[in-house]
Amino acid sequence: MYDQEKIKKMKNHEIAMEAYYYSINNELIGGISEKNAVKCFEQIIAMLDSDERLNLPFITVNGKCCVATKKRLIKCSKNMFGYKFKEWNWSQITNVFYKTTLTAGTLILNTVDGEVKISINRGGTEFAGEILRKLKREAK
Repeated sequence: MYDQEKIKKMKNHEIAMEAYYYSINNELIGGISEKNAVKCFEQIIAMLDSDERLNLPFITVNGKCCVATKKRLIKCSKNMFGYKFKEWNWSQITNVFYKTTLTAGTLILNTVDGEVKISINRGGTEFAGEILRKLKREAK
């Protein structure tokens, strides 16, 4: 049969596929191929604690994969040397705002280190912004 590592990897791949299609279905998709998005989501899933779940997976306009959980927000980008991660615990985020223009949407996070802007598809901006606000409220 399969060893535990292979079973875990298969499970992570399946969850990553679901995260990718969730992003598409909720208009939270950006400039990245399915293959690269799934690999990026797999990297994030491998980082999660056993009690964390994906509350909001989304992809930025410039192809970075993000996942919001009840504990934190994680952003993953791929470069020629591998994957790069940036994460914020909810205690580091003071406010969550969002705005839309004719062509794009922006999530604005006020963090203890300054303002972070995340460009996403215009159609999913309000949806993503409200979920991030809810997660921030629940983390208090």
